[in-house]
Amino acid sequence: MKKIVVLICCCLLALPVSSRAQEVPEGWEFGGWEFFEVYHNFGNSPFFGSFYFEHDNFHYKYFDCWYTRTILGAKIFPWLKADVGYDFMKEPSALKHKLILDVTGTLKSGNFNVSLRERYLHTWTHSGGPQANELRSRLKVQYDVPHTRWSPYLAVEFISWGQWNKTRHYVGSLYNFNSWLQLETYYIYYTHNGKPAQHILGIGLNFTL
Repeated sequence: MKKIVVLICCCLLALPVSSRAQEVPEGWEFGGWEFFEVYHNFGNSPFFGSFYFEHDNFHYKYFDCWYTRTILGAKIFPWLKADVGYDFMKEPSALKHKLILDVTGTLKSGNFNVSLRERYLHTWTHSGGPQANELRSRLKVQYDVPHTRWSPYLAVEFISWGQWNKTRHYVGSLYNFNSWLQLETYYIYYTHNGKPAQHILGIGLNFTL
């Protein structure tokens, strides 16, 4: 049953949309991110893996970009995990590849979870153009509401490499349908160096298999 639900949801979220934009258009300040993630623990070992798909759009009218992310990682301690990943990204005018290295520490106190994730990304294009590096530091505070299935959270993520480039401010929530299916929604106030701020609504499904 779980596999059937995952397959149906993946097909629905991956439906193609129009791809007529070649440059960042006028009115790009509002958009949506739709996604799904499939997460798997490898038995009783400390190792885990995940597959992530997301597509982004402007004003829910036409396609901007989509990407897949494949991750393999390990839980070093109960409060610390590390992983390595690869992104394949399709933008209107380019194909991109990204190498991802993550280290995440999480502290729990009662119903609160506080995590700090440090992420390094190295990006290169399919055509062999200029390469780029990024460091993303994300602080997230989550609260599991007692006797409910809701877990609201706040997060802030700074994106830089030598200088500040972007910041994402998150207000979001998780809803657990059961032990393996979770709905996630969020709003991002996304500030950029030298560009107008964006307002982004995100919605997606998280599966644990």
